[in-house]
Amino acid sequence: MYRSIDLFAGIGGIRKGFDNAFGKDIETVFVSEWDEYAQKTYKLNYHDDFDIAGDITKIDEKDIPEFDICLAGFPCQAFSLAGKRMGFDDDYKGMCRGTLFQDVVRICEYRRPKVIFCENVKGLTIHDKGRTFKVIKRAFEQIGYKVYDRILNSKDFGVPQNRERIYIVAFRKDIDSSEFKFPEGNNSDTCIRDIMEEKEVSVKYYLSTVYMDTLRKHKARHQSKGNGFGYEIRDLDGQAGAIVCGGMGRERNLIIDKRITNFAPVTHIKGKVNREGIRKMTPREWARLQGFPDDFKLGLADTHLYKQFGNSVTVNVIEAIAKEIKKVLEKKNNNNAKMVGNKGEWAELYVFMHLLSQGRVYAANDRVEKIDNVYYPILKIIREEQKGKSYDYCIEKDSVVVETEAQRITTIDRKKLGEEADKLMKEITIHSGSFEVEEVSSFVNELNVTKLKAPSTDTTDITMQIQDIYTNLIRKVGFSIKSEVGNSPTLLNAGKTTNFIYKIEGLNSEQAEEINAIETRTKIHDRMKKIREYGGKISYEDMSHTGFKRNLIMVDSSMPEILGNILLYFYTEDFKDCRKLVELAGERDPLGYGDVAMYEYKFKKFLCSCALGLKPAKPWDGLDEANGGYIIVKDDGEVLAYHIYNRNFFEQYLLENTVFERASTRRHEYMNLYVEDGQIYIKLNLQIRFK
Repeated sequence: MYRSIDLFAGIGGIRKGFDNAFGKDIETVFVSEWDEYAQKTYKLNYHDDFDIAGDITKIDEKDIPEFDICLAGFPCQAFSLAGKRMGFDDDYKGMCRGTLFQDVVRICEYRRPKVIFCENVKGLTIHDKGRTFKVIKRAFEQIGYKVYDRILNSKDFGVPQNRERIYIVAFRKDIDSSEFKFPEGNNSDTCIRDIMEEKEVSVKYYLSTVYMDTLRKHKARHQSKGNGFGYEIRDLDGQAGAIVCGGMGRERNLIIDKRITNFAPVTHIKGKVNREGIRKMTPREWARLQGFPDDFKLGLADTHLYKQFGNSVTVNVIEAIAKEIKKVLEKKNNNNAKMVGNKGEWAELYVFMHLLSQGRVYAANDRVEKIDNVYYPILKIIREEQKGKSYDYCIEKDSVVVETEAQRITTIDRKKLGEEADKLMKEITIHSGSFEVEEVSSFVNELNVTKLKAPSTDTTDITMQIQDIYTNLIRKVGFSIKSEVGNSPTLLNAGKTTNFIYKIEGLNSEQAEEINAIETRTKIHDRMKKIREYGGKISYEDMSHTGFKRNLIMVDSSMPEILGNILLYFYTEDFKDCRKLVELAGERDPLGYGDVAMYEYKFKKFLCSCALGLKPAKPWDGLDEANGGYIIVKDDGEVLAYHIYNRNFFEQYLLENTVFERASTRRHEYMNLYVEDGQIYIKLNLQIRFK
């Protein structure tokens, strides 16, 4: 399984090409796109359980999950032959489009993916006499990548569009990419007639007589000056020119379609609908020109869709290149490429190796201390290395037998496993950021391990077959892994879905605007302080995301209101520890229970649900995904478990070891006062992290 990120994602054209090529062997773990309308189209077609990030320049590379493939169609406007070609000096609405590729470099330098894929306009290669392109290639080379580039034309890949683009593929230098080659493309027989809508299209796509007259006069003026500018009517048996956003892209790709039967305008036009059958192509036809399948949803107004497909990529070309990339990655010698990860990700591999060497996992009490007489014998550990292909690591006396599809692959000495696990833990403690561990890489390859961790959408990090010491029953169970080594992991990740809505009484609109204008480094604290100074009273109203609210109600019918009040205490008081905040809820008793224990009991159920399967953006069935429980890696390398049989210990551990945390206000769109129906509201964001 390969993990990818989609930067400057647009409507997901590059992703579509890679998904087609890799099939079930690829998983998208992060998406960034700043245009809100492109985001809407993206969400219509890709149903990820994480939010689309906005401005990538505001995203810390440490906050992007581990990935193998970086997809980056960084904005082309800076280099287009049709534009000003300002390149690295280009600045558009504060986005610095000409330098956004530097964010690709920044992120990839930190995460060290196996391959980087970029697409851009042909003009990039000649901008500033080729110096700009050299800078881009050199930047990738300097962070340890071998760079390949090629100009390809969409018309050679099964779509009737004359569209030349530069494609850049950069492989990490430890990967043997010597046999990589760009696809040649040999399918140029498709014509415009093949991509036309099957049925008569709306009259709104047909040009008016006045508009046609304007286009003809405009073309005549340019022709008289010796220029070739102006509208073009394309031969249905020929090919379209490159589609681009803006009116020019449509005017240079007009067609004649005489299937029209109703000439009554449906929009306000000057003149009449032309009787020659001259029309613009429809957004669906533009989608087909770019290789998007007909099940790709078009849910926005035409204006946005033309822009989106004009700015997008040709899926067919991307797919063809992606297939060649996959060939390189799947080469035998590249299956042993060095793995890269952070402390927490390497800790998951450590747990795997350590438990195989020990053959048992001990239980922990509520103080994260080993209970000497409570442990669970491990019969085997199951790992899925590729989609649909898993390996069984069976513990047999002094050895571990590795099997797949009932076939024995190899045998590993358990003592050796323990020694290598200890080496790995030493390396984990001394490194920071994202790193390789060369000291154990060859041994890891012997284990047939190709990735550090389970997919991010899966709460289960390790799956084991264990024997229950009380019943002797043998069960296959999954555990989530959290490491105390390195940065503290999150229990509940922030997102727009985790915003809670609060009503503010006692403020006027001018005061609200003044509060929103506060942009200090401590603006969250300062805005909340100013609300209190003006006498504003804040009370829980609702949640932003109905799906998250529904999941909380699954835990307890009162949980949205309980959590909403506790979250408010976090933003208005000096506490962040979950235990202290719950105690404060008990003292203030916002729901009128008259019993402090009620808040603690219900809140612990919420924490436990988050740990074992509940996610804000994903519908939850109330069942535990990590049906075994939690495994904790202590900073000294000790591995302990909270089995679901010992849920009370686990719930107490969560309460004592978690804190509320403030996430990015810009990324998650909270902390601004707003008015609806004359009432002032504010959104506050929820994120919970381990201490």
